[in-house]
Amino acid sequence: MTRLAARALVRACGALAVPLVLLTVVLTVWHERGLVRERDRHDAALVAEVLTVSTDPDVLRAAVSRTEAGRSGRVEVRLPGGGVLGVRVDGPATVLAVRAAGGGEASVSLTPSPVPVPFATAALVLVLAAVCAAGAVLLGLRPLRPLAGALALITEVAGRDGGRVRVDGPRELVALAEAVNANADRTEHLLAKEREMIADVSHRLRTPLTALRLDADAIGTGAAADRVRASVEALGRDVDRIIHSLRPVAPVTTAPTCDLVTAVTERMVFWSAHAETQGRPCEVSLPDGPTPVPLSRDRLDAVVDALLANVFQHTPPAAPVCVEVVRHAGWVTLVVEDGGPGFADPGRALRRGASGSGSTGLGLDIARSTVEATGGHVVADRGRLGGARVRLRLCGIGREHSPEDPRAWRLWKDGRTRATG
Repeated sequence: MTRLAARALVRACGALAVPLVLLTVVLTVWHERGLVRERDRHDAALVAEVLTVSTDPDVLRAAVSRTEAGRSGRVEVRLPGGGVLGVRVDGPATVLAVRAAGGGEASVSLTPSPVPVPFATAALVLVLAAVCAAGAVLLGLRPLRPLAGALALITEVAGRDGGRVRVDGPRELVALAEAVNANADRTEHLLAKEREMIADVSHRLRTPLTALRLDADAIGTGAAADRVRASVEALGRDVDRIIHSLRPVAPVTTAPTCDLVTAVTERMVFWSAHAETQGRPCEVSLPDGPTPVPLSRDRLDAVVDALLANVFQHTPPAAPVCVEVVRHAGWVTLVVEDGGPGFADPGRALRRGASGSGSTGLGLDIARSTVEATGGHVVADRGRLGGARVRLRLCGIGREHSPEDPRAWRLWKDGRTRATG
């Protein structure tokens, strides 16, 4: 940047200095020519004044010799009788006609004096122009140094992962820094979405893995059964490794409407079958009629599966599980609780990677981020079954909620159906 600016300033100063030098030389020559002509007219006038009082050749020669033009042999004096004194002048000349003493016409002619070329003046002007150009370059580069430093900083920060830059200066430089920061934010957002997608897909594999574990336990003993169980365990470890290798991601966005009761009913067909295989008591309590919530069906299925997969993976097979949907004051609450050991620290249970008990915490984090993206809320505590309870509070469709609305978690039992497996 500095070198580019220096070259630009040198070229600009050179483009300005060359015409300045030429103009100075032309004006100097013009001035010298005027001085020479003025001296020639003065010498001619001096000889002409002598002619008006005397035509004596000796007097005229003395008068001519006293002039600079006469000493340089450039004066010709024509006397009234036709006589000529001095050096004959041919070509362009300064001619001054006078009436000589005693009558008669006479004239004084001078060959123009050569105009000296002002080499010294031109050299001096050229040196001054070079000095001024060098000073202009130095002064011009001085305000550019902060700009060059800021550009170097932007370049350095742009090459680092997660770097941000803040600069003060011209609007263009600030706009460049903001564009670099915006690109960094966009890149981080895209990477976060990519990691989120990988994490969600990996976690969704937990559901079929849980089913495979149950089926593997049900096929008895033998070499084939052992190979199936070993493969399932290896696949589970790979999924865990993928989940642990990912960084926390931004919450997911909201999606179109779907019916929570329908989604829970269909997903519980799958989970109730596994509960029956394990001998696990399973209770499902749902309200009558549709219960729309602001989530897409695939996101809602992922939430239900994530919560139930945690129950089946981290509680004993005999521990009961209860799934309940409650409507109250325009809110819809999905409750999943179990009779397992519960959360060691409910306050940290909803943070990814912090649920404890060997869990990645990703299931609860997926549920939390999905619900909070709709304006809802999630609470993890201990339930009536003695183990963990997770309550997902969603805004019902068709009702606008404000921060002043009550956030009570009372579970009103109006118009619901109950099924026990």
